[in-house]
Amino acid sequence: MTSAISLTIRKYSWKYAGNLAFWIQRLTGLGLVFYLILHVHTIHDLRDPAKFDAALATFSKPFFKLGEIFLLATVILHAMNGIRLTMVDMGVGLTKQRQVFWYFTIGLGAALLIAGALPMFIYGILRHQP
Repeated sequence: MTSAISLTIRKYSWKYAGNLAFWIQRLTGLGLVFYLILHVHTIHDLRDPAKFDAALATFSKPFFKLGEIFLLATVILHAMNGIRLTMVDMGVGLTKQRQVFWYFTIGLGAALLIAGALPMFIYGILRHQP
């Protein structure tokens, strides 16, 4: 009995990557649900062509382009961590969970973010024409 409690305490201790990954997965998931609700609500309100054109003009501003880059980062982090969690659940990398977290989730996720965000930043923000 004390062994199970000890294991549970160790599992959710802050010094383990699993707990950090747990919170990242939950927070990015909540962020994506919030974005999805806002996205559907915005599209629902754009039945009028004039409103739609005004919304497109608003969404092409640099502030919203930075928001798209943040959304890309959230999607990538959530997806990479979800893949990592699936691998851990299947027993792959169970003994090296911290290394798998940092190299796979953060490392590969950062590479994907740079590859996706760089064109978005160059063409959406630096070359923005009002």
